[in-house]
Formats: sequence, structure tokens, C-alpha cells
Amino acid sequence: MQEKNYIPAGYEGIKVVSDLCALLQTDFGAFANVILYPRRLRGDFDTLAERMAAHFGLEEEEIFIKYADKHKLEAFREDLEEGPLRAALDIVLTDMEFFHHSGARPHVRILKTYTEDATTHDFHVDGVMRNFDRFMTCYNNPVTEYVRNEDVLRVQGHKAICKEGAPVFAFRPGDIWKQRVRNKTGGIFAKLLRKLLSTDRRRAFVHRAAKSDQPRLILVGDRRLRDSLPPETGIK
Repeated sequence: MQEKNYIPAGYEGIKVVSDLCALLQTDFGAFANVILYPRRLRGDFDTLAERMAAHFGLEEEEIFIKYADKHKLEAFREDLEEGPLRAALDIVLTDMEFFHHSGARPHVRILKTYTEDATTHDFHVDGVMRNFDRFMTCYNNPVTEYVRNEDVLRVQGHKAICKEGAPVFAFRPGDIWKQRVRNKTGGIFAKLLRKLLSTDRRRAFVHRAAKSDQPRLILVGDRRLRDSLPPETGIK
């Protein structure tokens, strides 16, 4: 794979918005699989991630802190003496509230590598049997990497096969995005139609998580879609 870039020029797969309201209100449409709100955060999130990893006991397994356990983060905040670290954690808490009130059930995740599913470090698609929108933000490097859909040869269930030498792109720390996770299996006819039209390949968000030597701090939230909607439409 080639050196990582940011957003492909002229690429229809990502819609860029300028605020959080637009992030919620903008639909994917026919081609886009990501709605991206680029932002730059001030704060030492690397040190915050290390402090949180030590406080919550990150070893081999990932750490999950759900919205219902937000009080643990608030209690941890009181142990922080440094103003910049408190300010950085305040951003995490504010984002958590935004995800929650948007209907995306949020959890903070602290990890170096994915232990529940190591294939997350390979190019893949999320939620093969589900219909939901996934909201994400990564507060420190490395951030989610992805490839353009025209560089995806095929999607086989969870796994994605990409062209050799395809350019790899990556979001930046602080960016918030929602990604299409609409690959719910239908009947036999629906499966055949999706295969003929290469729907999974053309519309899925094909991405991977990089492994890290240092703790990564991310926020994830899934917003369930109405089951009555066709899985390949962009309608909410």
C-alpha cells in the first residue's frame, strides 16, 4: 500500500460538513459512505490516553467505558491536576454527550490492539448482519485508515479485498464521522441483486485500524436504523 493521504480529491464517497448539526442532518445519498466533520483539537491526548490506560488498568485487553459508566470518567477527571489534561477530557465528555443525545449509544475505548476481533486490523466492513450508523472519533494517532471504493475488488462478508498498491487514506485526530453500516442480509433475491450490482463493494466503508505501541483513545457510538428500511438506501 502507498503512503497514507487524507481525503481523495474529487471523491464522492465522503461528504464533508462544517458543523455537528450538518453531521446529523446530512444523508449518505447514492454514493457516499461517510459523513465527515473535520476538526482540530487542542490538548495533549497522547498523555491523556496514557493516564487513562494506567488509571483504568489497560494491559492486554481493551477497555470499554459505556455512557452508563460516565461517572467513572468524571471521577477520574477529579484526579487530574493538569489543566490541559482536564480540558482534553472535557472534550471527550462533551463528545460523549453529543453521541448520546444523537441516539448513537457511545462508549469510550482505550486500546493498543483489538483483542475481540483481530481482523479489525485488516481491511473490512462493519456490521454485516446489522443496520445502523456508526459514529466515531479518534483523539490521538493512529486514526482509522480506509481505501476508495473504486479500489475495492470485492467484499466477502466481513472481509474486503483491495487492489494491490491501492492508496491508503486516513482521518485525522479529532475528526468526527458517521459511516454507513448497512449490510443486513435479505432474502435470496436481495442477495443475488446485491451481488450482481456489486452493492457491497461500491457502498461499504472499507477500512482498518492500525496497531499502536501507545494507548489509543477513541469514542464509538452506534445508532440503530429502522428495520423497515431497505438496507441499501440512503433514507433515514
